[in-house]
Amino acid sequence: MNPYDYPLSLKLDFSTGALEPGVHVTPRRVSDLALMFHDKEAVAAAIAQRDPVVYEILSQGFPGSRTDAAIAISRIYPGRVGDEYHFTKGHFHERDDQAEVYFCLKGEGYLLLERADGEFRAEPWQPGTISHIPPAWGHRVVNTGRDLLFFIGIYHLSAGHSYKQVEERGFAQLVVERDGRPILIPNPRRIPR
Repeated sequence: MNPYDYPLSLKLDFSTGALEPGVHVTPRRVSDLALMFHDKEAVAAAIAQRDPVVYEILSQGFPGSRTDAAIAISRIYPGRVGDEYHFTKGHFHERDDQAEVYFCLKGEGYLLLERADGEFRAEPWQPGTISHIPPAWGHRVVNTGRDLLFFIGIYHLSAGHSYKQVEERGFAQLVVERDGRPILIPNPRRIPR
């Protein structure tokens, strides 16, 4: 019998976002996001200095015989590349009929949401915010605080992840620092449709 057809419990550390036991950890460095940050000189400088980790994903799928549920904890470190705050890569789902739920546990920032037709939203985030991401909406989380931001994502493995549109066009707006605080500005590199 499939081991995921039996109950399984994981332990989440609410202070660090660590998830145990045995989850897969995927770090994302500035070099992994080089196409997505708008200030290419700042990207090159960050990579040359030490190519810091921007965020990491701790994931666990549950591919049982009757389900393909999954959970991921994303931990975004505080910081900026140029004036743009650290963010997750952002993606659409390969299957555009799949939704996802995010639950912010620590930190502050924004959930950026965008449809393929260009409709855009920026949801302010703080601990306790639960966001339902409907099918066909691309999504990215931005950490605008001075501390670690982490959240739980719950989804189906069959939804898949598509990064191409985000790599090519970015999101309609960027979250940057101005006068010591975050603001949203139009993406200067946005490729018109």
